[in-house]
Amino acid sequence: MNYKGIKYLVISLTTLLIIFSCSKDELRDEINFVNDSTKIGIETSDYDLGIKFNAPKNWDLQPASLSRKVESNSNDSFIYQPIYLFFDTSTKSILSVGKVVSLDTSMSKNSRINFYKSLLTRKNKNNKLAFSSFTNNKIHFNKISYEKENLISYKIIFNNDNFDIIQFDYSFSKENLKSEIEFIKASIGTIDRIKKEN
Repeated sequence: MNYKGIKYLVISLTTLLIIFSCSKDELRDEINFVNDSTKIGIETSDYDLGIKFNAPKNWDLQPASLSRKVESNSNDSFIYQPIYLFFDTSTKSILSVGKVVSLDTSMSKNSRINFYKSLLTRKNKNNKLAFSSFTNNKIHFNKISYEKENLISYKIIFNNDNFDIIQFDYSFSKENLKSEIEFIKASIGTIDRIKKEN
């Protein structure tokens, strides 16, 4: 077994141990999405990302002048480039949507999402952490949820048709969990790939 294979095995086992050691609480919700058109805004389509989606209702699109965010740990480095930012002025909740790019050019496109999930899991292991996966619109989604002080974040990650990693990051205060959760689930339920035209 070569170095890359051993590295992948160690990361995978570490991730599984962290995931199964996480406690069940309000972060672990078995229902990850709903279909409710009364709780979503207008549709956004992005052909560069290869996706379409609806933000939660009353979450307004803001200028996307966000800086890149580097996620790194030892030799694994990724850059998250937000393209869209939606903001709920009444609750200060935020949705950012963008692409995650690996700085390791030797990593295969198929393995990037697994390394990125492992990185996020390790990075947030000291927070209240929950992990789940689900399928909707023929897309396999991974949800990494964590609570840090009064902030809750749901990171929804998946591959588009080009095996680029797409990330939806819903962040909101813990006190707004009950009022925001159904709107967030409705938004997650709208995420879909844009079908390629022949």
